[in-house]
Amino acid sequence: MRVGALLLSVMLAACGGAPSAVPTAPSGAPEPPSSAPTAAGVAAAPPTPAATPYRSLRVFVASDMGDAIYVLEGGASFSVVGQITVGKMPHNLAVSPDGRWIATGNRMANTVSIVDPYAMKEIARVAVGRQPHDLTWSLDSTLLFVGHERDTIIARIEAVTWKPLTPLVVGVPQHDLALSATRPNELFFTVTNSMEADHLRVIDLVTSRITKFKVQDVHDVFFTPDQSELWTTSSGYVGVPSDRLVASDPETRTVKAEFRLAGRYPFHTMKHGRDGSFYPPAETPMLLADHLGPSLLWMDPKERRVIDETKVGPEPYHSTYDPIGDRILVTSNKDGNVWVIDRTTHKVLQTVAVRAAHGIVAVGLP
Repeated sequence: MRVGALLLSVMLAACGGAPSAVPTAPSGAPEPPSSAPTAAGVAAAPPTPAATPYRSLRVFVASDMGDAIYVLEGGASFSVVGQITVGKMPHNLAVSPDGRWIATGNRMANTVSIVDPYAMKEIARVAVGRQPHDLTWSLDSTLLFVGHERDTIIARIEAVTWKPLTPLVVGVPQHDLALSATRPNELFFTVTNSMEADHLRVIDLVTSRITKFKVQDVHDVFFTPDQSELWTTSSGYVGVPSDRLVASDPETRTVKAEFRLAGRYPFHTMKHGRDGSFYPPAETPMLLADHLGPSLLWMDPKERRVIDETKVGPEPYHSTYDPIGDRILVTSNKDGNVWVIDRTTHKVLQTVAVRAAHGIVAVGLP
């Protein structure tokens, strides 16, 4: 499906090693969760923090045309307050469920940077496989999983020590990862740069057994807000739009429906363990970045239809939620902006310039 050098150059357009370091504990970070790990090292997720304990939001944005993460802070409005130097081409970002750590895959350096969001500095850089792309944390914040576009393993990194553990051998390169609080021992991943069929798979973190879904042409994978369905987008190449979405049953591993959003190109949505410490209230429509709009789509996942859209800059990628101002922040890679949107009115409130903005996460400041 995706082959050769052309594949690599197109994929880079679509979606930037040092040894491990042992850091000190983050200053001013929240206390770690009290839940005990299961036999698989994965525990129930800590509750989403309430907005009230926080005086402002700190937002981290990966600039994938360089080697930096931009830092924004905001109350009534947001502004850039600093940059953190990491490895070459930071791409996706992931924040641990307890809010203590941020990780980014340095796509062209074959490393992962660990950032203390409170001290605003890189505290470890860990060598991983070839071309790290997506990252997600275990629900108890003890493990970081790293997928690779050019390797057949999913890396596992132990929190606090930042030691690489024995990787998960999955046999194919991956693109995106997903975990759910309802299925904490199952890591879902999409397949890229492979001629194999069945491009959505899941690995059991206890038994290491891999199960394949009978679905092809898969880009991202994510759960609906109620965790009942697993959705996948298609293509993944900026210049090759696809309006196709597939809904699968995570229990039976079967396809429930294939549907299309005419005139749209759905790309990414918010995921737990990746896109921020906070998530919109339950009544909020599902949010999808649309590359053809370009826009943020507000969707009814039950009816599988778009109920509203907010126009943003070209090539929108990831989003995060601000519970203090009740706002959604969306990165737009091509125009170099973070778009700040009112969750209730769906109107744009502000744009903040960030060069080649891609991954985004947020934490609260006490």
